[in-house]
Amino acid sequence: MNRSFSIYLDLVRLVSALLVVLYHSNIRLLSAAKLPLSTHGHAAVIVFFVLSGYVIAHITSTRENTPLEYWSSRLARFYSLALPAVLLAPVLDQLGEAMAPQFYGDRTTHDLAWLRILTSLAFLNECWTLSIMSFSNVPYWSLCYEFWYYVLFAVLSFTRGRKRLLWCGAVMLLIGPKILLLAPVWATGVVLHRWTALRRIGRSAGALLVASSIAGYGLFHHYQLTDAGSLWLRDVIGAHWHQQLAFSRYFLTDYLLAVIVACHFIGMRALAPPLERLAPLVRPLAAYTFSIYLLHQPLIQFYAALFKGDPAKPWFYAITMLAVFTSIFAIGSVTERQRHRWRRAIHALLEPPAPQPLPAVVLGIDTPIGLAIIRDLGRHGVKVVGIARSPQALGLGSRYLHRGMVRADDVAAQLRQLGEEIGPAALFAISEADIMMLNHARAALPGYRMMFADAVQMERVLRKELTYAAAADVGLFVPRTWHPASVEDVAAAARQARYPVVLKWADPNAVAPLLRRAGMALEKAQRCDDAQSLLASLGRYQALDRYPMVQEYCDGHGLGQFILMKDGEPLYQFQHQRLHEWPPEGGTSTLCVSMPVSPQLMRQSVALLRALEWEGVAMVEYRYDPASGQAALMEVNGRFWGSLPLACHAGASFPWYCYQALGLQQPIAASPYRLGLRCRFMTAETRRLLYLLTRRAVRGRRARELASYLAEFLRPGACYFVYDWRDPLPLWRDLRHSVQRRLLK
Repeated sequence: MNRSFSIYLDLVRLVSALLVVLYHSNIRLLSAAKLPLSTHGHAAVIVFFVLSGYVIAHITSTRENTPLEYWSSRLARFYSLALPAVLLAPVLDQLGEAMAPQFYGDRTTHDLAWLRILTSLAFLNECWTLSIMSFSNVPYWSLCYEFWYYVLFAVLSFTRGRKRLLWCGAVMLLIGPKILLLAPVWATGVVLHRWTALRRIGRSAGALLVASSIAGYGLFHHYQLTDAGSLWLRDVIGAHWHQQLAFSRYFLTDYLLAVIVACHFIGMRALAPPLERLAPLVRPLAAYTFSIYLLHQPLIQFYAALFKGDPAKPWFYAITMLAVFTSIFAIGSVTERQRHRWRRAIHALLEPPAPQPLPAVVLGIDTPIGLAIIRDLGRHGVKVVGIARSPQALGLGSRYLHRGMVRADDVAAQLRQLGEEIGPAALFAISEADIMMLNHARAALPGYRMMFADAVQMERVLRKELTYAAAADVGLFVPRTWHPASVEDVAAAARQARYPVVLKWADPNAVAPLLRRAGMALEKAQRCDDAQSLLASLGRYQALDRYPMVQEYCDGHGLGQFILMKDGEPLYQFQHQRLHEWPPEGGTSTLCVSMPVSPQLMRQSVALLRALEWEGVAMVEYRYDPASGQAALMEVNGRFWGSLPLACHAGASFPWYCYQALGLQQPIAASPYRLGLRCRFMTAETRRLLYLLTRRAVRGRRARELASYLAEFLRPGACYFVYDWRDPLPLWRDLRHSVQRRLLK
């Protein structure tokens, strides 16, 4: 595009914006006399559409020639002004209508304000037969057309083959025929730029095209073809469907107008008038055309209501428009500066991470833990292969999963075959049973770099008596604990214990097969409030000749310290508090919050892991009593833990740090995590709520529990174990699977 023609297009853009302002300011309450040139508003919008198509075709052929560059610039351009415009309009309307309602009448709407704001920011106001006004900002409709033309243009420009057809079809189904009716007008500008033969038109032919286009528009306007075409269309399709077309009801004559505009542009490009001297004036003013177009109407009505002058006096119109343009240039000056910040932020958000040299295999992607590992690694550019127990697994729906597989009966053989396909890889495992199985098969999996502790280290944390002995050596408090091995030991524990007590297995993985053969469920923890209930609970296991350990219950809340250890040194530390658990007496975290690391307790946790000669990730779990300030050690989880999604949401990227340190053998690129972030496991949290609502003992707390459950949804920045707006399909899979299970019962 030559400089002269570029300046001319800026001039056209500025004049068109001013014609739209004249059109909307031509109201009798503001000016008793009809304003000159105030009937060209719709034609000016068509000029904008053709011009927009031409400019987009030009910039994608020169600088925005990748999807990342294109969308970074386009979204920044839209939202840097659309966001303040959408939020400012209802405020101005409410204030203006309170001062002088006669300036509004049917020119604004207030009902369902939240819906108008959301649809405006999503540019969905004009889809299908919808026509949702963005309050008094009528010109906003054209932005809701133009955005989707940008989307369709991107699909056609940056996709190929079947994907192009599918995306085009999806977008068209979303926006409906109304927006598509004016797509040829916008596309006229694209054709004008890309049809290279039109650039070879000489000056004589160019002059003829300019003269013809001016004459053509003169006749078009004189005979009011826009209204005439619309009336004819109404007679053909009926008044109802004509009304449903809203701003597209002039589409037949808009096509003719687009051709006239295109002919004019072709001619002016050939003539290349010497406009360089106007550049210092035109360029700065043209930079505000988007602001002028998008902000003028709410401001006109607001200032007219504020000044409430005599429409017969020219000063009323003049002072109102002076205030309007002063506000536009003030707001525009800010939004134009912000646009570049928007672009950088969107570019950083959309830019894919650099690919990592080592793929990762995650065994056990059926839970939120596995899903969190997939997301964290995928967002850092790691190619992730996931292995699930079921085709309904959460992780199989993640956009960050490169390849998904269902678990074979012989997992070790499956991993060996996979290793032959992909080469060396980092291997993550979720459950302790899988970690133990993989540790036994280490020699048969030489191509994998294990992201978990070896068998000797795992035994030290799985056997709680070994953990507690190490804890005592480093000065950590452990609640009184009994390990009954006989009926006599059970009776002694029942006599000596202070109630309540908690039953839990010292080595759950070792006892799980025995319980399954006996038809008994493995319970993580069981509370007993007196000796009678303790004896009854332990008596169930007499036939097994194996008993869970008995531990005195500690008041307080759950507190976890997460640590990545390598060569005896803590590489990263994180701390969280359990706010809710399932079951409520103690168990899985259902609502948790990130909090600052407690230095003294963290030193003891690190000392414990050093005593256990631990390598890799671990969570040291405590019961902390705020009243006494005492932290009682519960256990060490030698694997990725249930509340890992909270850590990842907060920026404590333990899977990525583990991959860097143990997989790549590189220093980790760590950053501070976000404090005070709350995260919910909705399935367990809902089960907890229903349990509390049906218990007589908590009858007085029912309303408070329900209100707290609902209020948590409204908390700014709230996050969830499964739902993530950047990766929504796992939630859909979870909901679908839950419904199917209920229906098949």
